[in-house]
Parts: sequence; C-alpha cells; structure tokens
Amino acid sequence: MSLPTPWRTLALAVCAVTVTTACPNRNDLDDTGTPYCSPFLIAGDDLSITLGNPVTLSILDVGYDEGCQTEHTLVIQWRFDAIPAGSLVDETALSINDTETALETVFLPDAVGSYVVSVQACDDVSCSDTDIVVATVSHGDAAPTALAGDDVEVQVEERAELDGSASNDPEGAELEYSWALTEVPDCSALNSDSLYNQGSATPTIIPDCEGLYLVSLVVSDGLQWSEPDYVSITALTGNRVPIADAGDALAVPPCEGQTATLDGFGSYDPDGDALTYEWSLLVAPKNSTANDGNFDDTTIANPTFTWDEPGDYTFQLQVFDGEFWSAPDLVTWEMVGLDKNKRPVANAGEDESASMSVTCSSSDYVWTCDPCEPQDYDLDGSGSYDPDGDDVRFTWSEVSNALAIEAPYSARTVAWTPEIEADFGDTTNTWDVNLDVSDCDKSDYDTVSITFTCTGSN
Repeated sequence: MSLPTPWRTLALAVCAVTVTTACPNRNDLDDTGTPYCSPFLIAGDDLSITLGNPVTLSILDVGYDEGCQTEHTLVIQWRFDAIPAGSLVDETALSINDTETALETVFLPDAVGSYVVSVQACDDVSCSDTDIVVATVSHGDAAPTALAGDDVEVQVEERAELDGSASNDPEGAELEYSWALTEVPDCSALNSDSLYNQGSATPTIIPDCEGLYLVSLVVSDGLQWSEPDYVSITALTGNRVPIADAGDALAVPPCEGQTATLDGFGSYDPDGDALTYEWSLLVAPKNSTANDGNFDDTTIANPTFTWDEPGDYTFQLQVFDGEFWSAPDLVTWEMVGLDKNKRPVANAGEDESASMSVTCSSSDYVWTCDPCEPQDYDLDGSGSYDPDGDDVRFTWSEVSNALAIEAPYSARTVAWTPEIEADFGDTTNTWDVNLDVSDCDKSDYDTVSITFTCTGSN
C-alpha cells in the first residue's frame, strides 16, 4: 500500500530539500508560481472472494498534494503482477483500464489462488508510486450437484454406459465422482465393484441378467459431498423394436431436376438385426399425380423419387427387423420449380494493373525500344455464388481476343497479355475480361479490367 497522506507529505518535503531528483520536476512552476508534483494514489484493501464471482478493485484516493499544480490529466493504469497457476487472465480481462475513469475495474477470476494487481496514476510528466491489491480466490462452501444422466436400456451382457459429466460445482471446483450400484435384480451377482471406471464421470457396467439396476452418483468438490442422484439401467432379453429415421427435411434446388434421393440410413436396430425398408408417399402438392409408383424402389434405404409438380412432398419410412415393424418416421421435402429459380451472382474480382520499363535507344532522332514481355494476371471468380445453392458454370472471355486465358471455364484462371511494342514514354493498354456465371436456367456476368503500362526510357 502507499504511504498515508501525512507521511507522504512529509516525505515529499524532505526529498524537496535533500534529494531534489526524487521528486520529478518539483521546481517546475507555472505562471502563478505553483510547483509541479508527481501524483499520488491509494488503492483499496486486499480482497477475499469465491470462484465464480467477479472481483471489483477500487481506488480510495488519487490526485495531487495541496499547493501543487492540478490541471494535468490523470490516467489510471491497472496491471496483473501475478496470477495463479492455470489462470489465463490478462489485462484484457479488466473492464475499464488505461483511462481517466478507471477508478474502479472488474475482472472474473478463472482459477483458485492469489491475483496480485498493481495500479498507478500517470499524467503527461510522471507517475505515482505503484500500489498493490491482492485478491485471494477460493472455492467457497456451496455444495456441488450430482447429475447421473439419462436412464439406459441395454441387452443382457451388453455394455451400459453412464454419463455424470453434467454434474457441477457452483464455484467451478474440480469434482470427484463416486458411483454405487444400489439395487440389482434377484438374479444378478453384480455389486458396486462391477462398475468399470467407478471414479470417473463416465463409468460402464455389463448387466448379467434381465431386470432393473439402480445406480447412484455423488460428487465432491473437495470440501462437501453432493446429494445423490440416480440412474436406472434396464437389461432386456429378446428382440427389440427397430428405429426408423427418414432423414432431414430438405429443399431440392431448381436445377436439380425432378428427382430426389431420400436417405433412411439413420435407421437402426438396437439388436443389430438386418433391416427391411418400406417407403411410401403420404402427401403431395395440389395437381400432383405422384404416388408410390414414383419411387424407383420402396424397399431400399435410399430410393429415388420422381416428382411432377413443385411443392411439398411428405414421405413415410418404416423398417422391419424380421419380427417387429418400427414406428413410422416422416420427412417433408420441398421440390422447387424453375419458376422460383434465382439468378446467380457473378463476381470477377478486383481490377488489376501492372507496369514494365524497357530500354530505348536513339539514332537520327528515331527511338528504338525493346518490347514489353507478356504479363500474367490471376483472375478469381470464386466470390460468385448461386442463391439457391445450384452448381454454376464459369466462362471467362475478352472481346478483342488479345489476351490468352489459360482455363476459361474455371473459377480461378490466369490471363496473359500479349507482347507490347514499346515507344519512348508510356504506352498504356486496358483489356476488359468478362466472367459469365450460369446455372441451368439463368446467368449473370461481371467485368474485371486489366491495365498494363509499358514505359520506354533511355
């Protein structure tokens, strides 16, 4: 901490008499004879706070002693001198800093330990002595919360995976996990020791017979244990019902044509049995005559469907494992017609320019110059796009055909200027290169200019 005011005043008086260099510019007087003095600053008290809460640092007093110049602007500078191991905070974590108004600053600690923060007040001539504030951050004493995760259903002799990773501590302390098998079927010989990785957030267990297994979880923050949370494991024997997944709802872009390929590969059987697929059309747009016959094959995971009218089509999928049919799953696709096709947007990139100097010689007042060699320019149309997401085609061209274009049908290519006959002085040529971008129905174009200046000099 800085010296209290009476001691500070005495110290300033002593250094003014005995060691003038210790008080910067003590003898600088303004027009009224008022001397300049370095500013003083007194920071607030050290703090103790629990992790997860913000730390507010304040200045108790700052300014100049009586009888000193006061018209200078003071800037408050907070800095971290030390942080705990594992902390990532730096000066950017301080809410207000390096300003006239930073009499208070706030930061959020990210680790337990001591944060040593220094502060100074500086004007355009000198700075105050540095004062120190220590913020000690601890875990606090709120109990953690155990969350054992969702209930699990598995087959007998199949691994059941538990997940308590959502458990938490209000102060952010690292947790210790303790799982226990609290209830098992009469036929089971398992106990808590049967839990694999029992001290982790994600243990596993393999039920040995059919029935309900109850598992408890408690967590500790090093100071307190949580209340228990429970998760059940249902172990089954025999066949389980398969699950149908008709895929995501999609919009088919106008240029995709009148076919759509559905995706039922997300369907599965919990027992790993082979599946049989059954697709059907439930809803079609008005005026459509489409039916199940518009599928190329209703019994595969990814059939192709041919539509006849733009609009929404709703499909149903069920799967069969040889014993049970799944519940149906529905998906709706929007088939977009060409009447809603949006024009692509061409972007040929920025205009480009270059220059070259060649040597000229004079004979009988006639200048003869070396030619300027061909130059290459990178053309980039990759900024072009189609609002519908359609694939687009690129075509680069130059009206005079003076330029050579390396790959005229690529988004990126190279254009070569011809050899230029030079004259004494500047010869400037400009070529306009067009980029045409088209989808299946519409197109757009943009132009980029290439300028080359050939300068002949002696």
